Amino acid sequence: MLDKTIPNDPFTQELQRILQLIEQGQLQPAALALNQAQRRAPRDPRVLLAGVQLTLKAGNLDGAIQAARRALALAPGWPVAMLELGALLIDRDTDEEKNEAVRLASSAVAREPDDPALLGKAADIVFAGGQKEQALQWRERVVALRPDAAGPRLLLGRMLLELRRYADAKPHFDLLEQRFPNEPNVLLGLMDCATAAGDSAAAQGYADRALAAAPDDPGVQYWHAVAHGRTPSTQLASAVTSVFDDYAPGFDMHLVGKLKYKVPQQVAQMLLALYPDRKFNLLDLGCGTGLLGVYLGPIDGHIIGVDLSHEMIKQAARHQVYSRFHAVNILDALRETPAEHYEAIACLDALVYVGDLAPVIPNALRILKPGGHFIFSCESAQEGEPDLALRLPSHRYAHRDTAVQRMCREAGFADIQIEQLPTLRMENETPLPGFLVTARKPA
Repeated sequence: MLDKTIPNDPFTQELQRILQLIEQGQLQPAALALNQAQRRAPRDPRVLLAGVQLTLKAGNLDGAIQAARRALALAPGWPVAMLELGALLIDRDTDEEKNEAVRLASSAVAREPDDPALLGKAADIVFAGGQKEQALQWRERVVALRPDAAGPRLLLGRMLLELRRYADAKPHFDLLEQRFPNEPNVLLGLMDCATAAGDSAAAQGYADRALAAAPDDPGVQYWHAVAHGRTPSTQLASAVTSVFDDYAPGFDMHLVGKLKYKVPQQVAQMLLALYPDRKFNLLDLGCGTGLLGVYLGPIDGHIIGVDLSHEMIKQAARHQVYSRFHAVNILDALRETPAEHYEAIACLDALVYVGDLAPVIPNALRILKPGGHFIFSCESAQEGEPDLALRLPSHRYAHRDTAVQRMCREAGFADIQIEQLPTLRMENETPLPGFLVTARKPA
């Protein structure tokens, strides 16, 4: 929560203590203390903004938005309240709410055009709302206001990289490198710039330096492998989580409507054909917003959803079809699930982020009950690509169907069927080919 205008007095100190309790997950004592603060200062908007953090921590986005609106009603001209509400609305489902978020950010900046913290938060809001150039201008303004601060310059550089303006980003990373020659984030930014310029030797040099500075960092290890032309075994969990947390509110509409993604509906029909009495337990790996559960409907058993993204899980929970969820990655879920636990496992459009299937397929066999089925989809590796290919810039994995079939057979699956899907989904308005695998554990 931005606190530029908050005075340093005993009541403020109490609010800060409450925020610390919330951050630590001590929600019950935080709620009690917040209720007391509300009675002491019923018209103080800062109390309501602390309530925003409490309800967010409890997973209640609608309640957080209501609290933010009440805070803004108490202090209509307060930029802090505007940005708190805008940051909540920008991830909502409707264009109306997103547009309101952008308007709030713009109004906040109009009132406080020289506040670096405010400008930075407003930039993040309008960037998420599609106003990339406005966001970039505000990030540049922050750097102009604080030219010696490393953080704002790094954030500006990253934004330029995301916009693929590598030539504009490089001078910022060059300046940062002079001050922080062994900072991995700076070196990886320079690696991106060198890669975009076609200088693979320079890119590898920056990647080598980053790995020397942070040899145990999974992100650095991933990018080091990419720079040297190797295929990392799996995608970064943090990268997947970040993408899908942002993507969650409009995911169903985008995936089914614009990208013509029909695999969940197809797999639901397959499962009901295999279990016409609906008596089975299903593990839905990479469940996303629960599209498979929606098409499947209630069953005489449990549907357990697994996804890294908490925001995706929140969307899936709204359908009230899943028995419970686990916010873990697919590899951990497979490794930690007891043997012979499910009649069916589905993994749809998720292995493109997992990569190497060597730890996936044998564990799926292990946790299936005899006679159970593993159904999963992959993007198709094309002629000239290896059995496992990492595609740039999407950073999704493609698999060769013959290699996947061989892995299933070697793991012990029987009745392995592969259905080619000329259009797994659309990508850049072009059909993206894939395939759907059904493999049965012998009875």
